[in-house]
Amino acid sequence: MSRKRSNDPARPLTFSMPTSMHTRLNNHLSFESSRSAWITAAIKAKLEGESSNESLDAWTNDELLQELLYSDRLKESPAAKEMVRTIRLLL
Repeated sequence: MSRKRSNDPARPLTFSMPTSMHTRLNNHLSFESSRSAWITAAIKAKLEGESSNESLDAWTNDELLQELLYSDRLKESPAAKEMVRTIRLLL
């Protein structure tokens, strides 16, 4: 018996992103996570009008610290950047 075909089959997609964004995505995903599933969910949320910035309650501590780590303010302050890294290691 053959496998049932999907009503909405996936299509391969190729696109470019800045290296820094690729690094952030890789740091965010676990080894078991699917990059395709994560990107699909992010696009779906954006198209449906949801904003990941609407509620910080949905963010994990690690996600908040990751955002802090890459914020423009921390680029100017190596000491603050090191503090965020230390907090992240302690959690």
